[in-house]
Amino acid sequence: MVTDRTAFPTTQKNILISGSNVQSFTVGATAVTAGMIVSVSAAGASWTVIPCIAEAGSQPIGIAMTDVGVGGKVSVACIGCIARGCNAYSDTNIDAGHILVMDDNAIGGCFVVAPDATTTVEQVGILIEDSTAASLGLEAISVTCGATYSHHH
Repeated sequence: MVTDRTAFPTTQKNILISGSNVQSFTVGATAVTAGMIVSVSAAGASWTVIPCIAEAGSQPIGIAMTDVGVGGKVSVACIGCIARGCNAYSDTNIDAGHILVMDDNAIGGCFVVAPDATTTVEQVGILIEDSTAASLGLEAISVTCGATYSHHH
């Protein structure tokens, strides 16, 4: 069974593992937690991000490096970085090497494995460390936000 997490892990780790493409954004209408995948706000405000949720108009840009409230400035690990992120499911392990995409989990900012079907979704990265569902930790991702994942049979 696939069960969504009900809360984002609050265990703080060093989010940025490597890379230097770190950009500063303003946090939009929803606060972000360290390790959350963030999207450029579809509301149209420049340099503004919110927790990423798979929905129309959502464009993932990277992974938030610290906890920041609404209106604050957050550093975001963008494409080319290796940073820690969160599996959207509390009962599904994901092996390293899988392509990851944004999820529609209500808490936002989580990843799932790219679907094995004819679909187009926004890719967020490639998992480079096994994600154990029972863990409340964050796993290493090679950030590829901006690439569109397309799987066709």
